[in-house]
Formats: sequence, structure tokens, C-alpha cells
Amino acid sequence: MSKPCCRPSRAAIKEQRAHKKQQEQALRTQQRQDGLVPRIPAPLPNCCSAYATIAAEQQAREAAVSGQMCVLRRELPALLARLGQIPDPRPPKKCRHRLTVLLLYGLLMFVFQFASRRAVNRELTHPQFEANLRLLFPELESLPHADTLFRLLRDIDVAHLEQAHIDLVRRLIRAKTFRRYLINHAYPIAIDGSQKFTRDHLWDENLLERQVGAEDARHAQYFVYVLEASLAFHNGLVIPLLRGYRQN
Repeated sequence: MSKPCCRPSRAAIKEQRAHKKQQEQALRTQQRQDGLVPRIPAPLPNCCSAYATIAAEQQAREAAVSGQMCVLRRELPALLARLGQIPDPRPPKKCRHRLTVLLLYGLLMFVFQFASRRAVNRELTHPQFEANLRLLFPELESLPHADTLFRLLRDIDVAHLEQAHIDLVRRLIRAKTFRRYLINHAYPIAIDGSQKFTRDHLWDENLLERQVGAEDARHAQYFVYVLEASLAFHNGLVIPLLRGYRQN
């Protein structure tokens, strides 16, 4: 005997959407009454590409990359100098890559939003991609294997990485980099919790545990829940500051 479908009907979905729209309108009305300006996101454009030729698109992309590289090259020396002060947990005689090179490599993994170490090894080793990286980052004399970075991050004291990140944000604040994004001339800090990832096997004794699945096939699931404090500016820019992990 087949189980009844739990999918909501079209009428229920329409009712939920109408209720949500009424709540949003009520919230905007209350914000206006309190003297606040409701933030309404701009609609996505419904038009064709603004680039008429391949040359125009290439020029625009090169200008975007050049602008980002100016920021990176301005902040990178100080950041690498700060990362170079972190104690290296590896045996000195077995180190092929410098600590700063590995950490810079790790930063690029997050910048390019690779989903796994295998994806990093597959994509970053393309000859043209590697040549472009070396033009932008001469510090990358040779690209390490992603497993090498994993072993470093497994053994390193993460408190040093967190302090280096805080020092970078403090330096940007002192340089008044975010002054155009302040809210009422203040730095807004948002504190929120979020679940990072889950596994069906226990890989650490401090993990949170819950029971999931149907009644006849319930099993334990282990997950990590994080409480984060971040700088949240009015233009949508979010910069993480501190992070705390909830444990059993």
C-alpha cells in the first residue's frame, strides 16, 4: 500500500505566499513608522547582455580582475607577514612549501569556492590556470597538493589563524575602509547561529547528535552548529569576526 503524499497542494502554497507577502508589507509599514528606511532588494534585470562584442566583454572582465588584484596586492604583503609569524607544526626537514604559500593556497580555495580537495587538485593544476595564478601571485612558486594543506590545517593551532584574521579586520577599520558602509556612523555586528555540515558517522566526540529518518528507519546524525559574530553592512557585505562551536 503506497504512503499518502505529503506534498502541499497548490492552494496551500498560494496561501503561504500570500501570508508571507502580508507579513513583509506589515514589517515595512512598521519600519516606516519607526523612522527606518526599509531595504528592498533591486529586481534582477530582464535584458540581454550589455556587451556588444567579445573585445568589450574581455575588457570589462580584465578591468574587474585588475580592480580586485589592486586590493589584494595592497593587503597581501601585510597579511602574509602576519601569517608568517604563526608557528609551523611540520618537521622542518620535510617541508617543501613555505607556511605562507600553503595558507595563501588555502585562501584561494575559498575564493574560488571549490567544493572538495579533489576539485582543487583537478582545477588548479590546469596549465593555463596555474600560469595565470603565478602572474597574479608570484609567491606561488609551485602549487602544493590539497592533501598537504589538509595535514597542515589539521595540526596547526587555529587560534593563530583567527587572530591573524582579526588583525586584518582591525587594520581595515583603522584605515577607514568601511566608512561608506556604516549604519548611523557605527559598525553593525550581527550574531547568528548556523549549521555547517552533517555526517552519519561520529568523527569527533564533541559533535552534536540527533535522530533523523522515518519511524522505522531512524538513525543517529552528527552535526556541527556554529555561533558567528560578523560585521553586516547595509550594502549586504558580511565579514566574519568570531566563531564559537556548540558542543555536547
